[in-house]
This record gives sequence, structure tokens and C-alpha cells, in this order.
Amino acid sequence: MSAAPSPPGEAAVVEFVAGGDPTAVSRLVSEAVARLVGDAEASLVVTELGEGDYASSDGSLSVGPVVEAAQTPPMLSGHRVVVARHLGAFGDARALDPLIGYLAEPLATTRLLLVWEKGAAQPRLRPAPAALRGAVEAAGAVCHSAEVGAGRAGRAWLAEQLAAAQVQLDRAATDLLAEHLGEDRVRVWAILDTLAGAYGPGSRLGAAEVAPFLGAPGTVPPWELTDAIGKGDIAGALACLQRLSGPEAMHPLQVLAILRNYVDRMLHLDGSGARDEAAAAEILREAGLARRGGSTYGARVALTAARRLGSERLRRAVALLADADLDMRGRTALDPAATLEVLVARLSQLNRR
Repeated sequence: MSAAPSPPGEAAVVEFVAGGDPTAVSRLVSEAVARLVGDAEASLVVTELGEGDYASSDGSLSVGPVVEAAQTPPMLSGHRVVVARHLGAFGDARALDPLIGYLAEPLATTRLLLVWEKGAAQPRLRPAPAALRGAVEAAGAVCHSAEVGAGRAGRAWLAEQLAAAQVQLDRAATDLLAEHLGEDRVRVWAILDTLAGAYGPGSRLGAAEVAPFLGAPGTVPPWELTDAIGKGDIAGALACLQRLSGPEAMHPLQVLAILRNYVDRMLHLDGSGARDEAAAAEILREAGLARRGGSTYGARVALTAARRLGSERLRRAVALLADADLDMRGRTALDPAATLEVLVARLSQLNRR
């Protein structure tokens, strides 16, 4: 059965959400459903499908239920909203062909929300197939990215959310919020919603108004910790450690692995004869400590750090890591968090001599 094309002057409505950040996906899907439902009663017009609905008797996945729901005319309202979750579970792009065919002639009375997110059994989300993205774009879909990004991309994403917010933050408040959130940028939505509720839409706010609503500090990227250690900044390194290994962040052994990798990279470059970052990057790639085809910036940082620290202090750093590893695995009764604090302080101290 093929979908009836949209009547002249009436376009089908399709929205597409794609990305691997669960919080961002949840937010974008909720907003999209509210838009698509409009003034109708959600319980009467919304059909939501997920990975369990796509399972066939032979264990394979079929997108047929999505197409069937999208092709079904509404009964108690002027339109029908079909939400297709977990489309990233389809490992074979060809299995999406029926959906791609539907998008060529979508039903005018169906408002379709496609969500490219991973299924429960997937370790990671694969990119959406080019054929699906092409069909979505050809259908005139509104596309939303649920990727917050990191570094410059993450800062740009945060700036976009602040620009679209119901309240306006001045420069000091913006800087305070960005520094406080760290890598936990998706928390910005909850904070902005709270600020709008407290002060009212359209309010202009400074740091003093924003500060009471920030909550616990967010985590930081691992390189901020190792950068602080490399500078010999004990206080800064301990502050990074606290944010990196908080209750909702990394396990102490994960942080230890970051520090081990940091020292291991320097150890491989010490005495290697590498004269520049390209040579250093090749050495690290051969050792499995750098990705082939990636940036050489990390190799340059490691090479500079290895030269600054020197062989003797590098050996001392290795010994400190080995002791901390044994202590965290039960050699002493010292709390793992305290063991990490001592290790970070001592590694930082090595860089101050």
C-alpha cells in the first residue's frame, strides 16, 4: 500500500532528530512531539514505536510498523503523530528502504518524527545512512542534532542555547555558567528553564542572579587535569580532579587510567629522538597511544612535557603511578579518592622542580 501524496497546498510534516546524547535526544523529542501534537489531545493522536515494535519473529528488525502507522489516516482528529524511536538499531541500511519509499510520498495527515538513536543492544550509535538523510531532506524535514560536541563545537552549541533562551545573560553570567557547567553542557536547559520561571521570560540577568541556580559544578575534559599537572599547578589540578571524579562523573580507576596514559605517552617519547610533533605522533601511533590520521597536537604536548620533565622525574612519575595503582586495589585501606588526590599533587609537584 502506498501513501497518498499530499494535496496541493498541504505539505506533510516530518521532523528528524539524530544524535548520541541521551539528554539532548530526550529534550528534542519532547519539544518536537509538543509541536507536532499542537492543540490536539496527545493520547488520541500520538503513536510511539520503539525497538521492541520492530522485532520480527525470526529475530530481525523491520521498519514496517513505522510505515504502516504513518500510512494510517487519523480517526478522531485532523492529523496523526507517529514517533519512531531507536531507528539506529537498524544495522542494515537496506532494511530502511520501506521508510525511504514512504518519505518520497508521505501522507499529508501524518506528522512523522524520526529519531536516530541507538537501541538497547548497541554499544554505540552509527551515523544515519546517507540514503535516509537524503530522503528526510527531500521530504522537507526539520532536522535537529542531539550532539552537544566538545571543545570549540561544545562552546558554539552552548552559545546557541543561550541565544534561544527565554532569559538573556550578560557576559559575566555567560562566562560563569560556561565555566560551571564544564562538559555537562546539557544541564543548561534545566538551568535556563529555572531562571525563566524565577525571573520571568525576557529578563536580563547578571552573574549575581544566575549563581544561586547553578547547582553542583559539572565535569571537565581530562586534558584540563593533565594540563594543570604539567604546569605544576597543584591547586588547579586538584580542583579539576574533584570535578572529573565527582559522584556522577568518572570512577577513580578511570581517572587513574587517564593519568597512566598521560605518563605513558611521555615515557615513549623520552629518549626516542623525536625532533618534532610529526615524528612524536608516529611513535605514539606505533605504540597504540594515538589514532592514525588524527591531529598531532597531542603528540606535541606530550613531547614538550617529556622534555620539560626529563628522564629522572619520569621514572619517579612511573613509580608514583604504580604505588597508587596498588593502593587503589587494596594494598592499603586509604580511600581511592584520597589516593588520587595524593597522586595528582605529587605528579604536579614533579613539574614544579
